[in-house]
Amino acid sequence: MTSRRSSFGVGFSESSNSLKAGASAVSEALTQAGLSSEEVQLCFLFCTSRHDPEDFFRGVKSGLSEITKFFGGFANGTCTNDHLGYDGYQTVVGVWGNTDLTFDLLIQEGIAFQEFETGSALGQQIHQKNYSEPTQMLLLFDAVNRLEGKFRMNYGTPFIQGMNETIGTWPKVVGARLLGDMKFKPTRQWIGDRMTQNSAMALILSGNIQMDYQIMHGCHPASAYHKVTAVKGANLLELDHKPALDVVGEILGEDLRDNYQELKFFVTLGKNIGDKWENYNPGNYINRMCVGVDTESRGLYMAEMDLEEGMEVQLMRRSFEMEYVSVQTKKLIERTKLANRRIIFGLYINCSGRAAAYSNNTDEDIRYVQEAIDGEFPLMGIYEAGELAMIGGELQVLDWTGLFCLFSEAKD
Repeated sequence: MTSRRSSFGVGFSESSNSLKAGASAVSEALTQAGLSSEEVQLCFLFCTSRHDPEDFFRGVKSGLSEITKFFGGFANGTCTNDHLGYDGYQTVVGVWGNTDLTFDLLIQEGIAFQEFETGSALGQQIHQKNYSEPTQMLLLFDAVNRLEGKFRMNYGTPFIQGMNETIGTWPKVVGARLLGDMKFKPTRQWIGDRMTQNSAMALILSGNIQMDYQIMHGCHPASAYHKVTAVKGANLLELDHKPALDVVGEILGEDLRDNYQELKFFVTLGKNIGDKWENYNPGNYINRMCVGVDTESRGLYMAEMDLEEGMEVQLMRRSFEMEYVSVQTKKLIERTKLANRRIIFGLYINCSGRAAAYSNNTDEDIRYVQEAIDGEFPLMGIYEAGELAMIGGELQVLDWTGLFCLFSEAKD
């Protein structure tokens, strides 16, 4: 039996009126997709923390019908084929309809302080679905834990470890850790027909659908290897038996060493999971961003808690060539076409730290993704706090990368 050809459209708004922003973005998405409100089966929605989440959700729902399922959350910024922005009132909405695909939405709430348990429970839900055909999965979880007032990151490493215990065989998967701004204010997520927070969510796609992706790496080694000699959770205390802050300061120089605000989000350490004596291969590196400084112990708070004593790391220089982003985008598009597949839409999941305002770049990498696509298919993108993708055969939380994903269907 011939399957229906999917329709997808995206809409963008920067209106400070949350209700109007949601309504405007969904209207634009419907127009691009050529869908009526009753034909939309799945709606993606993302907005920054500046918005009132209830009003934004009501605005989006006002343009759709009761059959629509929702999936999304806060983002630090958004993009489409023609727009991009962050740190403001940016929103993006994607509508998907006229399709025979199955959309399964799964959620496990309570991730704060319970990352492993949340991952284990969500993995068990997925395992119990007992899919008989290949599936594709988009995995999202809340970055921000403020249950005790002070910010703490929800860590992806124990969350993934928990999923590994129960999920069995992984679907093809990408994902993101969601935040709504660079001050880590409380976030919100949407799934099904409701709003939530402090949750981990999975969208599982089955049917005539394939997801392919390209990791846009953004770091190069800038030092020799240094051994982790003391660590407590996500607090890297020592490198080579010296305070981690002092070791990094010796490499970077005095100007940066004592500027704690500059060190935060600037210092990145890389773990090489390949052969340390081989030529540099960005695909073998898992990078960890510094998100704070422990002035008392002179340690570094990292974005993840997977640095272990005895492990060797390198200080990484955060840089990427815009032409590299363009070339990699075009290559993935071409590979998908050569496989006789029709691209439904593209998704760009971008580390917030790659934005020009935070990376000292003079241009935005998303512009080069937009130019490479050249309006050929809809693009939906978000800025967030960690990208999820497979490296070395295992799902990893990545820092300082972009994930360009293509969702496609086989041509009849």
